[in-house]
Amino acid sequence: MRIEVVGDGHVFQGTPQQILMQMKSLAFGAEHMSMREYIEGNVANIARGFGITFKLTGETDEELAESFLRQMLEGGYARQL
Repeated sequence: MRIEVVGDGHVFQGTPQQILMQMKSLAFGAEHMSMREYIEGNVANIARGFGITFKLTGETDEELAESFLRQMLEGGYARQL
């Protein structure tokens, strides 16, 4: 999978979990967060900033990453390349 984040133009490639790890590596202060904490923090920020609630599904980091990216794509926050 290859995506571009709308607005900032960052392009990421890999599995959903790899993409989220790449995104996390660019986020200030996220180096000590687990993948779950990072995803949940993004969901909270999106809710505060845009008034939109993501409905995450899954138990594992891979499932959560896939759910998060799917909703980013469906909501127009990212586009698949």
